[in-house]
Amino acid sequence: MTSSENPKNPHRFNVFAAACPSRKLLNDVTRRWSILVLATLLDGALRFGQIRERVDGISDRMLSATLGALAEDRLIVKDDADGTYVLTEPGRQIARQSLDLFDSLYLALDEIVNARQAGSGAAGASAGVVAPDDVAGSSDGAAGAPAGAAS
Repeated sequence: MTSSENPKNPHRFNVFAAACPSRKLLNDVTRRWSILVLATLLDGALRFGQIRERVDGISDRMLSATLGALAEDRLIVKDDADGTYVLTEPGRQIARQSLDLFDSLYLALDEIVNARQAGSGAAGASAGVVAPDDVAGSSDGAAGAPAGAAS
């Protein structure tokens, strides 16, 4: 379906056009840290340190830059009174959809891992593929997923 035929896109934004503002937003949202921060904030308002604890591997500098970019895009706002970050409604919509993307990635990864293991035995491990059971913190089947987030 083209953008001109999509009822969810009455302004006819076209993410495939380089000059369209939707392209910048797509780029900002799909950065690795941005999408993880958005999904983390589905749990509710969080302080900087709480976000850093939940998004494993992000540095303070990168988290600060990511929060700034998401605030500039109006996907999050900071409550200066208590120092928390919270999703705006557009941010919440994007974050909810990111959970569907994560689920799709998990399903695809299961298939990829199984195919690599069946096709090449131990070669999957040498290619950097980690089986789901080997991922730290994945005992609940949702490694890295926000605690209260559900699809």
